[in-house]
Amino acid sequence: MKFVQLSLILVLLVMQTACQFNIGARPQSKQRPPSQSSQPATSRPDRMAGPAYETYAKEVTKQWVNNNYEWLESEAKRLRETKERLPGGYWKLRVLYRTVETFVSAESSDQSWQEHIARVENWVKQRPTSIMPRIVLAEVWRTYAWKIRGAGFSNTVKNENWKPFHERLDKANEALAAAANLGEQCPEWYLAALLAARAQSVERATFEQIYEQGVALEPAYYYLYQAKAGYLLPRWYGQPGEWEHYAETAANKVGGEQGDIILFTIYSDMMNYHDLQFMNEHQAIAPRLILGFRAIDKLYGASPQRLNEACLISFFAGDSKTPAELMARIGDNYDVSVWKDESMFNVFRQEALMRTGELPRHGRQQ
Repeated sequence: MKFVQLSLILVLLVMQTACQFNIGARPQSKQRPPSQSSQPATSRPDRMAGPAYETYAKEVTKQWVNNNYEWLESEAKRLRETKERLPGGYWKLRVLYRTVETFVSAESSDQSWQEHIARVENWVKQRPTSIMPRIVLAEVWRTYAWKIRGAGFSNTVKNENWKPFHERLDKANEALAAAANLGEQCPEWYLAALLAARAQSVERATFEQIYEQGVALEPAYYYLYQAKAGYLLPRWYGQPGEWEHYAETAANKVGGEQGDIILFTIYSDMMNYHDLQFMNEHQAIAPRLILGFRAIDKLYGASPQRLNEACLISFFAGDSKTPAELMARIGDNYDVSVWKDESMFNVFRQEALMRTGELPRHGRQQ
C-alpha cells in the first residue's frame, strides 16, 4: 500500500510553522536566459560530513599553511590512483582540492582573497609543471568572480560588478588552459572546467565535450554528474524534466552500485536547490535513491549528512521501516541543511513513529 504523499505531514507543518515556511508555495520554474539565473558560487560544502572528513581536511589545511606543496601534489597523485573515499562516499581527492580552494569564503575580505590568490600564484611559479596549483588557481578565480557578482538573479547585480566578474572568470580560464597544456590529467580539471563553462554561458556542445571527456577519465567521479545536472536546471540551460532524465540515463550507463551512488548524489545535491516539496514531486525515484545510500553505507560507511539525506528521501519511498531505522541512527544529530528547521525534523520523526505504530496515527506526541 502506498503512503499518502506526506500531505498530512505537510499540512501539519504549515499549521505549526506557517510563519517560517510555505511548503506548497514555490515559484514555478521558467526558462530564463543564463544571465538571469541564480546560482551559488560552488556546490554546497559537505555539512556534517563526519569526523573522518574533518580529520583529513585538518591535515590538508596543515600542509597548506606550511606551504608543503610537494605533499599536496603527491597526495593528489596518490588519490587519483587509489580512488580513495571517506565515509559518506566523499572522494578524498575532492576534499583535498576543496580544502585549499575554500581557504577563503564569500564572507572573507577582498584583502584575504587577494592574499590567497597570491599564495596560489606563488605555488604555480614554484611548481610550473604541476597541474594541481593551476586547477586550484582556476577555482579560486571562479569563486572570487561569484563573490563580486553575488548569487542572486542578474537584476540584483550592480552594473559596475559585471566587468570584474567576467575578468575574474577570464583568469580562471587562463589557469585551466595552462593546466591543460601540461599533459597531466585529473578529474578535478574537468570539474573546474564544467563550472567555469556554466558561469560563462559556453555553447552546449563545448560543455558536453568537457563532460564526456571527464566521465571517460573517471566514470565514478560523481561531482561531474552533479555539475551537469545543475547545468540542465531550467534556471540555466535545461528544460523541465531534462536533468531528471539525464540523471537516470547517466546512472544506468555506469550501472551497478556506482550507478546508484551517482543517482543518489545527484539528487542529494538537487535537494539543496529546493524546499522539501522537492521529494514529494520525485517519489517514483525514491526507492532507487535509497539503494544508492545503501551502496554508500556498504562500501564506504555512512556520514551524518548522508544519513539525514537518505532518511528524508525514505519517507517518499513507500516504506514503513526505513524512515524509523534511519531516524534511530540519526538520533538528535540532525542536519539542518537537509531538514531546513528543527521543527521540520521533529514532524518527520513523529511520522516515522506513526508508520511503525509506536505513535498513534491520530495522536500527537506531547
